[in-house]
Amino acid sequence: MTATKTSRLLAWICVGALAPLAEAQTNKIYTYTTQGAVPVDLNKGRLPTNSYETYYLESALPKTSRPAATPKPKATPKPKATPKPKPTPKPSPTPKPTPIPKPPKATAPQPEVAKPATITVSKTNPPTAPAKSSPKPAAAPVDDLDEYGDTVKVADPIEPVNRGMFWVNHQLYTYVARPVSKVYRTILPKPVRTAVHNVYENVEYPVRAVNHLLQGQPHRADLETRKFLVNSVAGVGGIMKVSDRFPDLAELPSADTGQTFAKWGIGHGPYIVLPVIGPRSARDTVGFAGDIALNPLTWVPIGGVAQAIAVPLTTPNTIRNVDNRLEAYDAARENAVDPYTAVRGAYIQYRDRATSK
Repeated sequence: MTATKTSRLLAWICVGALAPLAEAQTNKIYTYTTQGAVPVDLNKGRLPTNSYETYYLESALPKTSRPAATPKPKATPKPKATPKPKPTPKPSPTPKPTPIPKPPKATAPQPEVAKPATITVSKTNPPTAPAKSSPKPAAAPVDDLDEYGDTVKVADPIEPVNRGMFWVNHQLYTYVARPVSKVYRTILPKPVRTAVHNVYENVEYPVRAVNHLLQGQPHRADLETRKFLVNSVAGVGGIMKVSDRFPDLAELPSADTGQTFAKWGIGHGPYIVLPVIGPRSARDTVGFAGDIALNPLTWVPIGGVAQAIAVPLTTPNTIRNVDNRLEAYDAARENAVDPYTAVRGAYIQYRDRATSK
């Protein structure tokens, strides 16, 4: 009796201990996470130790939370690439015929009706600031007379004296030369002034012809002679400038003794401002004396006038040239920070250009 009960008790203990393991092997164990019911990996048929999770048999899970087997998606075949259609060329537009305008119908003139004057006020938006990425405006064109800083440097050892004479000449130009020129233009009409200028220029033929020869330009001296003969004969002593009708004679560059010295390689020398005459270099001052000596007006007295009085008549700053000289003077001084430096640079640049012809 005792042995039989003891054997039965041991059998029931073994069955009770092995029943959960057998059920665990037939039923999977799950635990709940944020992703739902997740199977638990048993380590040699044992549950994980030191775990705070709650475990459930698969049979104890509700049907809604049991994981359903999802079939694997079948791979869909890739669509074959279809060739792109070639673009068809667009037909060129045919030009539309231009309609012929109809002549306006003649209508009788209607009397003009005076309309009342009206005043319209328009609101304008304030100017907006330019964007940072906007391109910079193009630079304004530079006038030739503003380039005196780029011309050849000329020595000016007596600059204080020259500046004083420059101021004196400016007063003479303003208060004497301009009023005299205005009276000259008022008394003599433009055709008469042009005739006087042409006669003086024709008489100065020896100055140009001799300097062309000294510069080694016999062809120009020949053209200068033809110009003198044409203006003297056909132009009635040079009153009319007939030579302007011939391109070779009209475009003939002028020549003076200062240009001849430059052709010979003589430099400007010191810069000088002469009374009334204005800016000169030492080279052009000596050449100016040579031009006076070659001018026929200084060879003999004219109409009883002494030769000393005839000399000023041959200078390029006589009354017949005041207008042109004042225009060049004003152009050089205009918008200049230092008028003295501007006039000096403009004169040197002008002489360099005349020499290069």
